[in-house]
Amino acid sequence: MCAVGGASAVAGGRRHAGLCDSNTRYRARDTSKNPLNRIVLDNLFEFKELLKEPPSPRPRPHPSVINALGKFSECGVLRYGVVRYLCPGCGHDVFVAFSCKRRGLCPSCDAKRSAITTAAAMDRLLPPARYRQWVLVIPKRLRYFMNTRPELSGYLSKILARAIRRFIKSKTAGTAAQLHFIQRFGGALNLHVHVHAVVSDGAFVLKEGLLPGQKELVFSPAPGPDEEELGKIVTVIRRQLLRHLRNLGCLPPEAAEQMLKWKNSGFSLHKDVVIYPRNRPGLERLVEYCSRPALSISRLMYAAATKTVIYRAARRDGKPELMTMDALEFLRRWGLLMPPPHKNLVHYYGALAPRSPLRRTLIAKAEKEAKRSLTEERSKKLKNKARSWAACLARVFEVFPLICPKCNLELKPVAVIFKDKELVRLLNHFGLPAEFPKFRPAPAQSLFAAKRGPPDEDCQPDPRVAV
Repeated sequence: MCAVGGASAVAGGRRHAGLCDSNTRYRARDTSKNPLNRIVLDNLFEFKELLKEPPSPRPRPHPSVINALGKFSECGVLRYGVVRYLCPGCGHDVFVAFSCKRRGLCPSCDAKRSAITTAAAMDRLLPPARYRQWVLVIPKRLRYFMNTRPELSGYLSKILARAIRRFIKSKTAGTAAQLHFIQRFGGALNLHVHVHAVVSDGAFVLKEGLLPGQKELVFSPAPGPDEEELGKIVTVIRRQLLRHLRNLGCLPPEAAEQMLKWKNSGFSLHKDVVIYPRNRPGLERLVEYCSRPALSISRLMYAAATKTVIYRAARRDGKPELMTMDALEFLRRWGLLMPPPHKNLVHYYGALAPRSPLRRTLIAKAEKEAKRSLTEERSKKLKNKARSWAACLARVFEVFPLICPKCNLELKPVAVIFKDKELVRLLNHFGLPAEFPKFRPAPAQSLFAAKRGPPDEDCQPDPRVAV
């Protein structure tokens, strides 16, 4: 059975007992009022024609983005199929629509994916220890290759993991736990591939326990790098990446040598965010930040009459900046944020690596901490339904939607309905929307102008081609 879509239930529910206040009711999202859905329905066919004959050499999404956007328009729409939930006490009905599960495009599905990743990290992967966030950014000249060669983002994460491992090993014995997130977006809705890493600020090692033959996991903290040590780490990463790009034929040897001589290399490694062992909520917020969706609907406005999109971006000084563009330019930027297929955005290294001898002991210690910190009821629910849509809402928003508003009993799934005739009959009977989304056809001649939008990828054309 398909996974249920985030925030797609058509009914209100009381907060779960022990977790939530009974006065708060869950309210499902309305896809007809979602500006993202409206942009896709109004402009998808015209955007499809644009990708066939692009008016400018700026980066454009892979053609598969058209199919992904089409699936996004079905996310949370009841007419495409529902799961029917029933209250065992009073017979109250709730219909829950299905999700599109598109990475990098759907904020709802990405929010669910972020909640699942955060829950797994906190409950099974990251035991109590001191953790540091490392953020690696590369020069704008190299970001073109990160987009056109998807395997390079994984390589970038790997050389960062190696550099961090060597640094921590020089400070203390053992293996650090590294959880890496590849982000493809910047704060201004721009294509910006970089790496966020949540790394233990020290190393884990197995030592003899109190009982014979018993192994105990011990954490040995290590001091963070100073500016000189950080510069050496950046130099190693820069040399390895430029050498790899030169071997792939992306950069001529003379260009790679020239970039090595730059006083300001364009490589940046941030390491100032540190989370201490007792600050588990802070660590959870950090993992949520690293795995967050690329797009925020609350920052988006759409004027359908003029096909104008306004997005409130975050500048470096923290002040909001309004970006205005037409709908097709917005779809181009949004489509670029979709990750390539079959490429992981989360990587595990060191003690968290799949074949690490420390991973099993690390998981056992993390689970022990999760059981200690959570209430018995909440722990049981998250353990049994850790990947469910309802449990994600319960964890993030403290709202459990599948609770009967009359009896306060948990609703039970009774049917999965895809048959169109039966689905329309039920939706009409309960007064729910029973129509398919309607796409606007492309005009006979596209009105898309080849004007430049706000500067985002202007510095990311193919550096091998003279413009």
